[in-house]
Amino acid sequence: MKIFGFLPIASVLLALGAMPETGSAQMLKDIVDAAPKEDPAPMPHINQDDPSKMNIKQDKSTNIWRDLREGTGSRGEAGPIDVQRYQLQMEPVGIQTFFKLPVALRPEDLVAGEVDVAIFGAPTGALPHSAGNMWAPAEIRTTRDYGGYGDPKFPLSWVEYETLLAPFTVLNAVDYGDAGLNAYNQAHTLEEIRRMTREIASVGTIPFIVGGDHSVPNGTYRGIVDVYGRNKVAFVHFDVHLDRGQGKFGAYYHSGSFMTMAVEEGLVDGSNVIQYGMATPVFGEGDWDQVLSEGGKVYHIHEIRRDGVVETFNKIYEDLKDIDLVYVSFDIDTFDMSYAPGTGSSSPIGSHPEDLFPMLRQFAATKTIVGVDFVEFNPFYDNKGQQTARLVRRTMFQFLTGIAMKKAGMEPDYIHPRISGKP
Repeated sequence: MKIFGFLPIASVLLALGAMPETGSAQMLKDIVDAAPKEDPAPMPHINQDDPSKMNIKQDKSTNIWRDLREGTGSRGEAGPIDVQRYQLQMEPVGIQTFFKLPVALRPEDLVAGEVDVAIFGAPTGALPHSAGNMWAPAEIRTTRDYGGYGDPKFPLSWVEYETLLAPFTVLNAVDYGDAGLNAYNQAHTLEEIRRMTREIASVGTIPFIVGGDHSVPNGTYRGIVDVYGRNKVAFVHFDVHLDRGQGKFGAYYHSGSFMTMAVEEGLVDGSNVIQYGMATPVFGEGDWDQVLSEGGKVYHIHEIRRDGVVETFNKIYEDLKDIDLVYVSFDIDTFDMSYAPGTGSSSPIGSHPEDLFPMLRQFAATKTIVGVDFVEFNPFYDNKGQQTARLVRRTMFQFLTGIAMKKAGMEPDYIHPRISGKP
């Protein structure tokens, strides 16, 4: 019996007569052969009259995720609502809004408050690596960071370091809530994001969108074009990835489709598409050839480091010399993964905040920004110190400061003398 200790269990059972000599791999074959032969039942989402089309189930729950609650925003006079209680409060205190800003829910609130910037969340997570992105807007609202001390217009609140400008003393800004999320239908979610973007832009307010994955511009940029017109708004894309292509597994909307479709559909002229910071592999030289054939410009990390960030931005200004209106899409993985670990597709080669922040601020103070999205932050990948969340909020703050500088008539390259070392 000792030899059994060195034999596979199946051999032992055979030797003891406890297992038939015939194999069991086909033990269901007789049952399968005897089963009735029927046509496979169709998947319910397939339109039987036209299999290329998809059925959308229609019942009382189909649109409940985007139907407004009865009385939403209803009160006396229109205008933003300050939901904080105290003049000065530490970060954990109070209702968490973007930058502790007042809340607005309707376009009439934006008009009554003469709102310059409305920040809203677009909590999408359409790809396997980006499921946590839908929690990004909530995380950004609750991010621990210095400067969130009560009333944004209070002098001790958000003050940008290099300019010593408190942008919320110049800008009227609000938290506009979140776009509705249909977790089972990305296309419908993007429709709602487009509607909210259009709603904000149509009254002259600048939408700031906190995503979400990088499918978000499929909705936001279309909402901007709805208001400003085709070929009127340049598209500037910050990213470590090229994000060009269309039709991944037959899908229209994903993190690499937004720009390709915008150019092909005539929403933007290819010559007014600028891409900055690319440093990751692509599927071949043809990806770059596509952009160049459209007239677009791609600035790679290699040439940015060779020529310098300032010189690269000077080239971008030259590229956009004939168009003033700009929409910006900012993927947080633009930054090196040592700065931005909280994203599903981070790269060990990327931009550095100390190089890019002054140029983002200057860019926003030079061009006319009509919309900005901040995407691909995934709180599930961030560390306990909220490193990436804080970086997202600081990146938003540079654009807000630049827009405030433009409104105040300041020089785009202004640095406060106390910071620059000049008397």
